[in-house]
Formats: sequence, structure tokens, C-alpha cells
Amino acid sequence: MRFRFCWDVDCPDWLLAEITTLSKLTSVKLRLLTGNVAKAIYGPTLSHDVVTKLAKDAKLDEQGAKAVVAAVRWVLESAAGAGVTANVLDSELQQLGLPKEHATAITKVYTEHQEALQAHLKNASLKVRGGTTWSCEVVGVDIGDGDLSPVVKLNLHNESPSVREGEEQEGGTETVTSIAMTPDQLQAMIHELTEARQLMEGLH
Repeated sequence: MRFRFCWDVDCPDWLLAEITTLSKLTSVKLRLLTGNVAKAIYGPTLSHDVVTKLAKDAKLDEQGAKAVVAAVRWVLESAAGAGVTANVLDSELQQLGLPKEHATAITKVYTEHQEALQAHLKNASLKVRGGTTWSCEVVGVDIGDGDLSPVVKLNLHNESPSVREGEEQEGGTETVTSIAMTPDQLQAMIHELTEARQLMEGLH
């Protein structure tokens, strides 16, 4: 089953396992935890005291408490990144087995912090400055006995403009990142990138 807050794919198995643990918390404590986690995503790091208190309240060891925190963080970041509404998130969390009161606790916090979360994710996303070009070549790699195996070499040329006193200047430096892969790996990458692009276009 696909979920919109999971970017229209299946929910990860590890998250399903943590849903059961989240259900053992009271809805009030879950809301407080979610609020702390949300603030920690775009603000100061989550206090270790929060994890310790969670472990005590839910009768978990420290690793179990950290797993719960990771689950809440993943839900918030994934939902914000996918741009789902609070109503959609509430419905899908209940479909995963989270009690209604607990799902509401998470979605109320999500609504309060959604704008800040999305702004943070946008700022933290991968960005490439300057002019970027790709080049590709097929080279032969000696695999023994004089036999050559084809390897695709992708080169990412990124020209980073020089900066002086806050202004971009000409004459920046170029960095080259090379990636080597087999023809089969290249085809798999093209397929996955095509699917990702179609998914992103479907969100707009």
C-alpha cells in the first residue's frame, strides 16, 4: 500500500515497527515529544534529557527511545517534504495502525510547524552553484587475460564562482566529480531518475 506522506511508496518496515511503540505513549506525551522533535529539526539539537525522559515514561532502553524519536522525525520530515496536508497525514497514520488520538497529536504539531519544516528542508536540500555540465565516456577496464570490460565514466563539471565581499566574480574554479559504473548500473540509474522526475512533476 502506498502512502502520500511516504512520497507515494510503501511505508518502511522499520517505521511500522515503531508505530506500535508510539501507540504505547499517551497522546499528550506523544504531542509533547513531537513538538520537541519538530523544533529540533530546524532549531537547536534535541536535548538528551528528552530522550532520557521518553525512555523512562515508555519503559524503553535508550536505543529504543532513540528509535522512537527517529520515527517521529522521519514522519515530520517526510510529510513536510511531500507537502501533504494535515488531514492526509492524520488519515494515513491511522491506516498504519496509530490510534486516532495519537495521529491527531502528531498532525496538530505538524500543522503548527509545517511552514518552518518546509523552509528548513528547502534550505538544506542539495544545491549546485554556478554552471554545471555533464560529460560521459566509455572506457575499457582490463579484467585479465587481455579482456576489457566496458565501464561508463560520468564526469560532473561544476564551476564555482569566486566570491569577494559578498559578490560573485568571474574566474571561479572548476571541480570535477567522476562516477564509474557498469552499463547495467547506468541503465538502472536512468530508470530510477526518470521515475523520480515523474514523481516530482506529479506533485506540481
